[in-house]
Amino acid sequence: MSRPISISVYQEYQKEKIAEMMAEIASEFEQPIFVSRTESVKIIPDNYWVATCDQEVVGTIAISKKENHCAILTKMFVRKGYRGKEIGLSQNLLQTALKWSRDQGIKHIFLGTMTQFVAAQKFYEKNGFEKINEDELPSDYIKNPLDSIYYRYTI
Repeated sequence: MSRPISISVYQEYQKEKIAEMMAEIASEFEQPIFVSRTESVKIIPDNYWVATCDQEVVGTIAISKKENHCAILTKMFVRKGYRGKEIGLSQNLLQTALKWSRDQGIKHIFLGTMTQFVAAQKFYEKNGFEKINEDELPSDYIKNPLDSIYYRYTI
């Protein structure tokens, strides 16, 4: 029997468990996947969701609204044991963010990702995100210096 996974809006008390999940995910890659945001502008999400299973943080996703009915999808991470079509957590997180975005009148969602996130790229493309050039990003898009691949989703 599978354990239930719930998705809810971020709560401050989850910060430490999210940091633990992020450190675990970062250890899967040889190259760094996080950059210190102390010198650059931080992306403050308008909504941030956390997936939990038995009090453990197993995934996150966030949306930050920008000008002209655009938004940035950020913080999409899923713990290794919870990835894949069978569990469907990535899909559920994405659908949660897309529904909220539609309800907010957002027309385009943009995201950046890193070359080493091959499975994520396939996931985004399968879900209707189209690869775009960096110069097609909105002027108020906040770039992660580690990202080199960009996508747009039209609602």
